[in-house]
Amino acid sequence: MKTIDSKRKNEKITGAFFIAATTTAIIAVVLYNPVLKNPDFLSAASNASTQISLGALFDLLLAVSNIGTGIMLYPYLKRYSESWGLGYALFRLLEVVFILIGVVSMLTIVKISHESAGLSGNELMALQASGNILKTIYSWAFILGPHFMLGINTFIYSSIFYQTKLVPAKLSSLGILGAVLIFIAAILELLEFIPHYSSEIILLALPIAIYEMVLAGRLIRKGFHEEAYEPIQNELPLTKSFAQ
Repeated sequence: MKTIDSKRKNEKITGAFFIAATTTAIIAVVLYNPVLKNPDFLSAASNASTQISLGALFDLLLAVSNIGTGIMLYPYLKRYSESWGLGYALFRLLEVVFILIGVVSMLTIVKISHESAGLSGNELMALQASGNILKTIYSWAFILGPHFMLGINTFIYSSIFYQTKLVPAKLSSLGILGAVLIFIAAILELLEFIPHYSSEIILLALPIAIYEMVLAGRLIRKGFHEEAYEPIQNELPLTKSFAQ
């Protein structure tokens, strides 16, 4: 009974981390709007410094939540494929690294926005140039972390879910679809076919956001199927046909 209770507790914690990751990611981007959507972003950041700093806090919570999902899912994934379970954890960690790079960039923009007050001429231009570099770093970190790396790690664990029936096939299929779409979004952004923070990106990112929330609800209400706890004879290849 204690073992069952412990498993259900872990599943609920995992679901809570997924909910936290999705919500904090959305809130952080919204709070960063004064910098992301304002041509005179230094003045905007100075006037909304508390808001930007709060966005950074939500991004830190996102990083913690992502680490939480990595820690909680790894024991399940490694039962089926130790190598791909480790791969998931590493790509999740890389996603967190890029998130933290973005946090540092935003907080530094706030810092130099205060220093730019009252300046003019070459001094102001130098700070504006520095701010533009930091804003660009944040944009690329966002693409490489919450888009590119997220697509890879979500594809890995959703593929394992599909093959092992840890969750219903329709749900894991949605995860695979969402992972592919957000990965495509990252590639299109990297090649500059789609601008950052555009409506096209929102549409491509929507399926993975829905998936994470539905998966979280599933884990909290019902948890994984019992197959999660059965002994595994052979490690599953990630390339196993989805048709099987």
